[in-house]
Amino acid sequence: MTFDDTKERKPSPKPFLTALERLGVEPHDALMVGDWAERDMVGAKNVGMQTAFAGYGDSFGNQTVNADFILTDISDVLNIIEKQNMSGLA
Repeated sequence: MTFDDTKERKPSPKPFLTALERLGVEPHDALMVGDWAERDMVGAKNVGMQTAFAGYGDSFGNQTVNADFILTDISDVLNIIEKQNMSGLA
């Protein structure tokens, strides 16, 4: 989702809600992966999404992160999905 799609920038709920609507997914069933804690993690959490902070994309390493998961590599997402599917949370 880009600014061109919604005319609002993250952490506004509109980009997140628009993406969820277009995908036909409920917030609690979605995982937002992002590398900007202030916009990506806060915005996604505010609409009820799970969050995964892409630590590998934080080139300065100076963000305060409040995310459900911290990724060291994009492939970590596969482990998260597998664990949630096994536990019935997905």
